[in-house]
Order: sequence, then C-alpha cells, then structure tokens
Amino acid sequence: MIVRFGTDGVRGPAGQHPITVDTARRVGSAAARLGARVCVARDTRPSGEELAAAVVTGAVAAGAQVLDAGVLPTSGACLAVADGAADVAVVVTASHNQASDNGFKVVGPGAHKLDEAQVERFEAWLAEPPLRRDGGTSAECASEAWARWERRVEAALPSLEVFRGRKLAVDLAHGAASGAADWLIRHVPAVWTVIGAGDGIVNDGVGSEHLEAVGAAVRAHGCEAGLAVDGDADRCRLVDEHGEVVPGDAVTWLLATSRAAEGIAVTVMSNGALERCLPGVEVVRTPVGDRHLRVAMDARGLPLGAEESGHVLFGDFPAGDGLLAGLIALAAGLGQGIGAATSGYVPLARRLGKVRVQARPELDTVIPLRDTVAAHEPALGEFGRIFLRYSGTEPVLRVLVEGDERVAVDRVFEAVTAVAEEHLI
Repeated sequence: MIVRFGTDGVRGPAGQHPITVDTARRVGSAAARLGARVCVARDTRPSGEELAAAVVTGAVAAGAQVLDAGVLPTSGACLAVADGAADVAVVVTASHNQASDNGFKVVGPGAHKLDEAQVERFEAWLAEPPLRRDGGTSAECASEAWARWERRVEAALPSLEVFRGRKLAVDLAHGAASGAADWLIRHVPAVWTVIGAGDGIVNDGVGSEHLEAVGAAVRAHGCEAGLAVDGDADRCRLVDEHGEVVPGDAVTWLLATSRAAEGIAVTVMSNGALERCLPGVEVVRTPVGDRHLRVAMDARGLPLGAEESGHVLFGDFPAGDGLLAGLIALAAGLGQGIGAATSGYVPLARRLGKVRVQARPELDTVIPLRDTVAAHEPALGEFGRIFLRYSGTEPVLRVLVEGDERVAVDRVFEAVTAVAEEHLI
C-alpha cells in the first residue's frame, strides 16, 4: 500500500484510499515506531471517531501507550508532546477541507512536524504489515488535554485589558476549537458573538475558508473585529470593523511590527510587499508548509513565522494555534481599529495561474523560459518578482507574478505563461 504525505500529512475523501480504517491502523502502528507514547486527537468530522479509534488500535497493537485526547485542536496534541506527556502525536483531521474529507497529521519528537527524511521513513512503515505487540491506553482524557491547552495559551497571551468591553466576533468552524467557546467567554473579557460553536457541520459555510460568516456577524452585532479558525484550529484569519477580510500577509505585517521583530519567516507564496513594508526586517522565505517555517525559525532564531493562508508560528510557543494567533493580532490592532492598524501594509499587484505540463524539466534548463523571466522581471519594480514552481499534486506549473503596477503584472504574466505553454506542453 502506497501513501504519500503532502506539505502537512495526508488528506482526501473519507472512506477512499488512503483515508481508510486500514490506513488509520497503519498510521497508529507507524507512530508507535516513532515513540512509545502516542497522543491521538481529532476534529469533529463524522468520520473522525472511527478513524481515530483505528489509529489507537494500531498504536496499541504496536506496543505504544496511547493518550486518547478526543476532539482537540492540533496545537493541543502538539503541546502534549512538547510538555512530555507523549512522544509523538497523530491528529485525525483534514484541516480546512470540507467535512466529507479527512486525513492524518503526524507530530514527531520535539513537537515538530516530520521532516523530509522522517516522512520518507514513515511512508515506508505504512507500506509494511502493522506491528503486533501489546500496548495500552493511558488514563489521560480529553479534559486533561484541554486543561493543558488552556494553561499554555493563557500563559502566551498578552495583557487582556485591551479586550475589556470590546465587541468581537469569533467563528470556531464547528471544529476542534468548538470546545474553547466557554473558555474564550470566561477568560477573555470581550463581549463575544460566537458562531460555529459545534452545533453544525465542520467548515460548512463557516471557518477560515468562509469569512463571509464572521464578517456578517461583525456587521450584524456592531463588532470591532472578528477572527475565524479552521477545522483543526491551526489557522487564523481576521476581518475588520466593517466585516472586510484582512489579508493574511497584513496580519503577518501587524504581528511583525507590533512585536518589533528583527526577522520573520514566510513562505514563497507571501506577497513581496512584506519586504517593502518591513524595512530593516530580515524576511526569510521558505517552501510552502508551516514545518518549513519552523525549521527556518529555529535555524535563525526568528520570533515569528507565517503563511498568508493563516498559519502563524511564534518562536516561544511550540505549535501553530489559530485562537492564540488571532487574539494576539487583535490585541495589537484594537487600539487603532484593525483597518487602521493594518493600513501600513500595501500589497503588490498579483496574478496567479497555472500551465498544464507533460514533463517537469529543471526550469533553469528551459532556456526560453529562463530568458523570458530575466527580460521581464525588471518591469515589475524593486520588489516585484516572477515565481515558478511545479505543483506537488497536479501536472501543472504554477505561475505567480507580482509588481508595482497591475498593467505590468498582467503583461508579464501573459508573456511568461505563453512561453511556458510553448515549451512545457
């Protein structure tokens, strides 16, 4: 059986390969080979309970002691590893995907996502027959896992006085963070409008991919801002006082400036305006995926890493947590209003597209394409760029063009895609 991990585990339609009970048992068995104590958590998808139970079965059969945390944000499972309650964690989730999907995220020793070598080894273990040893389950339960999450998030939050009496909206996506609704109302002294609190279908018209829901709540209740997380609560997106979406890179800019960061890590997909709008700040770019951000942060001692999609990592917190990131960002911007607080970030004009390909030669060896990029990039301005990469999941070349002027961006995009279509199809 072949299972391939993407940038953050594996996901797809539940009940279809590779998101099956058999795969779940194999994931549990493989996790037991990474560490003797395995934390298993899930979000609220209909398929999650059965798949998580199969992960537990596989891990126990392979000799592990299992901490079955039940419904818990991905960060909660990471914290179990970071705090020494487990050696490895498996989270059954498809993150921001629709409810009919599911998947598996694996957190290795040190509470880090698996690196490329570990992923390769883990995939090889999945192809082998599951181990047969006798393990067991731990006495730790979901309430203890939630208590740990609350303690660690509370300790990481800034002063809460900025929230006192403020009218705010939060969308918990009917997902893993639904259990945090009472804590949020009790601990953060804002006047909260809560949607997506667990009485509906995960990610169905709510959450970080459907910001119209929290935007509507902000407008209907006269809130000053709103935040939304995704199904496993590791992403955060904001809307301003008008219910308008705040770009993910604008949130990154707000966090970097409010924390006086000397350097940050972002992925290749973040807008080039970050370099322009953060003079004097080292902006390190990584491949897509929060695990790459963490590697860069650890290597360079950076206090902040973020993806435009809403993943935010702090150097002094071991996991990406959407509620934590959202609350820190709101605390930084509420004094001025989120719209005004993020107005210093002005994105470059951008155009994204893709070209279907039949082969994947090294792009530097495609001379006409290389020459076209070199000839046209100067027209995009000092911080403009042309970024090309092959998709990891589709037979396509992804094309990103950014620059100061929309007309120039469109012209360069058309020129580059025309050459790519001629020489790569």
